[in-house]
Amino acid sequence: MAVGAALLLALLFPQTPLQVEDYAILPPDKAAGLLHQCSRKAPKPGEGGWTPGKDDIARLEARIPGIVALATELSGPGTGARGGLRDAPRGWLRQYVGIVRGGKRFIYGNFLPKASGDWGAWRTEPMIVCDGGPVFFGVEYDVEADRITELAFNGSIA
Repeated sequence: MAVGAALLLALLFPQTPLQVEDYAILPPDKAAGLLHQCSRKAPKPGEGGWTPGKDDIARLEARIPGIVALATELSGPGTGARGGLRDAPRGWLRQYVGIVRGGKRFIYGNFLPKASGDWGAWRTEPMIVCDGGPVFFGVEYDVEADRITELAFNGSIA
């Protein structure tokens, strides 16, 4: 009975952190496509690829709120996209790919707001958005250093 009540509560009041179904880890052969962004700077491709694990993604995603908050704070006064960005990575579909550059492992993340429409094959194919505004963004994460090394938006966040 207790298990049934817990399940009912979980269904009625979802409090789960991030859902695995909200992100996809693309195979290394998709890196070139994902790094070919048209409205924002993207990291340089590496000499190889790798497949990040769930723990790697969890560490990266733990860094997102802080770096996005810092970027919006540094953008100066005004509202801009700040309100929409404060919940990241919740509310976004995320595509991740592992890159090896200079012998170091990085993860590139492509963030697509869920509310922006039907993303079709987002789990298997790189999604590239031209323009779209700052709610579309990308990050590069240095796995060994456990830090975000690049953050770029499809437009100004000011």
